[in-house]
Amino acid sequence: MNLKYINKELALRYLDYDIKLYKNILEGFKEQYNSLDFLKLEDSSFFKEVHQLKSISKNIGANELFKLADDMNKNKNRNDEVLLQETLEEVLKEIDRLSLADINNTTNTTCDNSSKEELFEQILNGAIKNRPKKVEEPLEKLKQKQNLTEEEKNLISKLDKEIKVYNFRNIVNILS
Repeated sequence: MNLKYINKELALRYLDYDIKLYKNILEGFKEQYNSLDFLKLEDSSFFKEVHQLKSISKNIGANELFKLADDMNKNKNRNDEVLLQETLEEVLKEIDRLSLADINNTTNTTCDNSSKEELFEQILNGAIKNRPKKVEEPLEKLKQKQNLTEEEKNLISKLDKEIKVYNFRNIVNILS
């Protein structure tokens, strides 16, 4: 899917390719800005919202929106408020069109090309050190591998259940 206002690759790079975080930020963005009309805000509220929009728009990869909000935030002027509102609406439309599969496919092309064995080793090391993120990230990469055997799929399913309850001891036992 070709997007004009959102750069998924850039956003995921900012977020260290954390798909779950990116999805959460997109949902939060939609929730916060879907019904907000910058044109109806008083100055104090307007510039507070512009400041927040500046930060979050960068995190979702909405570079044009970020630049507009950043400029308005720095200069404390409302000259481009109509353009800001229109760009925000376009970004929201793209978020609605952006499917979770698109986000996952983005990471398929940008993630490292670790082998299955390396990813299982990373999971084991993360579990030994009780580091959820060091288990979850390689596990997500493993789930996206195309050439998994049935045995590996079952193993991944077991690991997925254990990480959801942070049972690192069982993860170590499963992989040892």
